Formats: sequence, structure tokens, C-alpha cells
Amino acid sequence: MGKTGLRIFFGLWALAMLLGAAYLFRTPLMLQLVSLEGEPPLLDRADVVLGDKELWADDFYTVEEVGPGTFVIAEPLYHQDVHSYLLVGSERALLIDTGSPAGKIAPVVASLTDKPVSVISSHLHYDHVGNHDAFDTILMPDLPHLRARVPDGVFTPTSNEHLGFVEGYDVPSWPVAGWWAPNTELDLGDRQVTLLSIPGHTPESIAVWDKRADQFFMGDYSGDGAIYAFMPNSSLRTYLATTRQLVADLPETINIYAAHGDAKSGVPVTGLQSLRDLETALAAFEDGTAEGTGFWPRAFTVNDTTSILTDLPGPLSASRDLP
Repeated sequence: MGKTGLRIFFGLWALAMLLGAAYLFRTPLMLQLVSLEGEPPLLDRADVVLGDKELWADDFYTVEEVGPGTFVIAEPLYHQDVHSYLLVGSERALLIDTGSPAGKIAPVVASLTDKPVSVISSHLHYDHVGNHDAFDTILMPDLPHLRARVPDGVFTPTSNEHLGFVEGYDVPSWPVAGWWAPNTELDLGDRQVTLLSIPGHTPESIAVWDKRADQFFMGDYSGDGAIYAFMPNSSLRTYLATTRQLVADLPETINIYAAHGDAKSGVPVTGLQSLRDLETALAAFEDGTAEGTGFWPRAFTVNDTTSILTDLPGPLSASRDLP
């Protein structure tokens, strides 16, 4: 092989390595490109249509009571329309997620209860831990891969767990006040709620189940709208296993509350059928019959209102661990 041939060979090899690296790290790279736009502007309040029982709490948040002592705190002006959930018992309260860093949720929580408030996040993305610094009692799910990272009592998410760079937010740290083991109850006083580990969207995703009230709060795991399964730590195999277990365990009467909705559609609540639909859609990845549209992320229909957004097809895709 002559010098020209060697140059061509090494040029092609370098190009292949570059393309391979770009493919391997495509999700972080795409998210970094999105981050160049910074934090999107807030929506106009005039464009928000409130539900019948939904009220403005201030100039950013709305509040709606969806059961005795169960409050939905929504951010309809923020482009992701985050919903956090405050569960109030006779002795203390539990706040599921502290929302995006775009607002200040603590005064709203204080206006709804004078009980001591514990916080747990449904997962570690920035729009769910944005106000952790405003609370003294932060609980963490007692999962080995999380507990091992808190030798000094302070937890710090990784950049890919937090993803705040997408909108220019720094990665926070917070002291861990306690560990809540999956499948155990937290007593709020005349109200017991159970923690479940529901990996799929992220490895540390959790849900909180109030069995007596038939209320199930599951963060970004599912619900009407897009299900993000293309994030750096998402797994379709795990999503399918978790969904099958949830369909088997949850009652027909369950009300499933998601963390995101549409500013014009009210509280994002669905029923068990939404998880059955998700199970069917995920099983199609396993048997090779799933058909998607688009390039990145690809969209796969779950039902009339929901789709799974997942990674590029191929051996290193989000479906890499499914046959």
C-alpha cells in the first residue's frame, strides 16, 4: 500500500472513529446542543386555562386539591408544565418533587400546610429537584447505587442524572435526612403511603402509592403525552419489566398521577389501562414488531394520547438490551 493509500486508510479510520464516538455519545451531544438555547421563556398567563378546581397560588404556580389532603402544585407557565404533589397527614406532609428551578415552591407549600414537610423526588432530573435547597428534610430511596454515594451525608447527582445543563442550571447537592426503603410505608399520621422502585425512565425512579386513597404518583414514568425513554440512563428492558409488575400489582380503581401535563388539560391523571397500553407497546420492542417514526428520538405509539420517545435503532440504541 502506497503513501496515498495509507492516507486514505487512516483518514477513513479516523472518520469511522469520529462517527462511532458521535453515535456512542449521541444523547449527551444532542442535549448539549439543545442547551445552547438556554432556558425557554415562560408562557403567557393569558394562555393558561385553569381546571374547575384549579386556582392560582401566586404568579407562577397553581394549586388543586384532588382528594382530602392531596394537593397538585403545577407550573403551567413553565414550558414543561411540571406537577409536584403534596400529601398531608395529621402529623406531617410529604412533597413529591420540588419542581423546576424556575419558581419558588416553598411558600406555596407553606400556604397549604403547617405540618413538617419531608421531600422525596420521583427521580433526579433538574425539573424535579429544583427547590430541594428550600427544605430541611430530604429523603432518598434506599437503593444501593445511591446510598453508596453518600459517605458524608450529602448527595450530588451526576450531570447526566440531573441534566440541568439543558437550561443552564448547575448541579445541586443536598443533605440526606433519611433513607426510605422500597416496599415500605411512611406514616404521615392517619395516612400511610408506600414507596415503590420503578426503574425504566431512570434507574432511581420511584412512585408513591396511597393505597387507601387509590392514588399513585409516578413522576415521569408514564401518563398522557410523551414518555422519554431516550435519556442517558433509560432502559427499555427495565421499562417493560417494571410495567408488567405494575399492571399485575395495581388495582383497577387506581388513579395514576404523572409529573407533566398540558397547561390546557388540567391535572395529568390516568388509569390502569394506560399502563396496559404501555406494556403492549414495550412488548413490541421485545418481539421485534415495534414500528416508529422520526429520526432522533423515534416515536412509537402507545395509545391515542401517548407515545414512547426512544433512541436510534441499532446495537447501541436504548433497545440494545432487548432481543
